[in-house]
Amino acid sequence: MNAFALLAFAALAAAPSPSHKDKEGPLFLAPKVGFIKTTTSLGGDLYLAGEVGYLTPLLQRRLALVLEVNFHRPSTTGTLRGPQLDNLGQAVERPYTLAQREVAIQLSAVFRLPRGLGPLTPYFGAGPGLYLHRATVEVFDSTASESGGGLGFQALAGVELPLGPGGAFVEAHYHFAPVNLLTTGEVNVGGVLAALGYRLRL
Repeated sequence: MNAFALLAFAALAAAPSPSHKDKEGPLFLAPKVGFIKTTTSLGGDLYLAGEVGYLTPLLQRRLALVLEVNFHRPSTTGTLRGPQLDNLGQAVERPYTLAQREVAIQLSAVFRLPRGLGPLTPYFGAGPGLYLHRATVEVFDSTASESGGGLGFQALAGVELPLGPGGAFVEAHYHFAPVNLLTTGEVNVGGVLAALGYRLRL
């Protein structure tokens, strides 16, 4: 009996313990902050986002599905010449501000290469998005706004460094977000951005 107990104990002690990879859950959350510059004359702006993702069992657990919600509000200023004339017969000019608020809901397929660059995990992906716009113009002591929405897409690439229960990352995006409003005309208010954040594995 004692010999059997000793053999059982030895077998349990020799059994491999679960690796860190096995302990990681398939879900992850990540806040992001960055800077975006649209393809229009609008200025650059702060980019805020949050994502929730699921690491699928496909392609040896390298394919993730990621849902992201982000927000930014670029703007531009200038001078607009109105129809009124001043006392000298010159057209009256007034400064104006155009602000473009955008909220996007994006779904992406992301392919990850764990430890593909030493300790770093590079990844890249793409997917469609729903882009909700609101343009606001302030000029001649009045404010006018209009809203719209449409489909677009994004492409992204980044690298992640393991840190604690998740990983710190930096990534770059390209957004194609067409809009056709009276204020803006038919333009792509998407653009390029760089962001960093922390991805917490659950």
